[in-house]
Amino acid sequence: MATAQPGRPLPTRTDSVVGGQSLSWLERPGADPPVVLLHGWGASASSFGSLLRQSRTERRLVALDLPGFGASPIGAAGWTTAAYSQLVRDWLAARGWERFSLLGHSYGGSISLRIAAEPGLQPDRLLLCSASGVRPAAQLAPSPRVRWFRALRASARRLPAPAAGVATEWLAQRFGSADYRAASPELRATLVAAVREDLSLQASQISVPTLVIWGARDQELPLQPEGRRLAALIPPAEMVVFEASGHFPFLDEPGRFALVFDSFMNAEL
Repeated sequence: MATAQPGRPLPTRTDSVVGGQSLSWLERPGADPPVVLLHGWGASASSFGSLLRQSRTERRLVALDLPGFGASPIGAAGWTTAAYSQLVRDWLAARGWERFSLLGHSYGGSISLRIAAEPGLQPDRLLLCSASGVRPAAQLAPSPRVRWFRALRASARRLPAPAAGVATEWLAQRFGSADYRAASPELRATLVAAVREDLSLQASQISVPTLVIWGARDQELPLQPEGRRLAALIPPAEMVVFEASGHFPFLDEPGRFALVFDSFMNAEL
């Protein structure tokens, strides 16, 4: 198990309410501007535990639980990538963090893409790790399996209650992805929309210094084509490939990840 760096305070959990939404996060004290960490789908702020312990940066590190994950309740229904990104901006403004850096992993990377590309509070630098949201052209059309599943689901929903609900849930458990099966009913529509979303335009509009980190063994979002395409779309992006890592480089190679993270976050802009 990774241990905390000598002299570095341990992260503590903080809870607050922003715009009626309860939020919880892990925070390691340090100097501002903070580095905000956004986790992936099905994960939580705790997934960054190793990084929070091993990083040598003197900066404040803040790992947020997105609504519906970790210790942050889902709150309002109808979450989208855009809604999550706006909530993060509102939370940053409420904390007085108008200047910040941003790390987004997987689905947290999609949210980070929007924050960095769209008007409003923007990070001074961006680290995207195994980030979702940019789809190769060949993946924009649904596969035959997906089209078949959607047709069956549409038929099931036309059944009278309660058979419709039972049949729809059976199909989801039988044919849905692991993420879809594990998602709460309130978040399934969010997941479906996220999988279909293509943020290539937003990626091409990012102008802040950007580092893309990808695991060469990533089976969820393969380096080729997803990772390479994302790095190519962002004009100022540089890329680092972790040869021994899968979808979670900060867990697979925690020591190296902390070194690369610190170098990027501590660099003068």
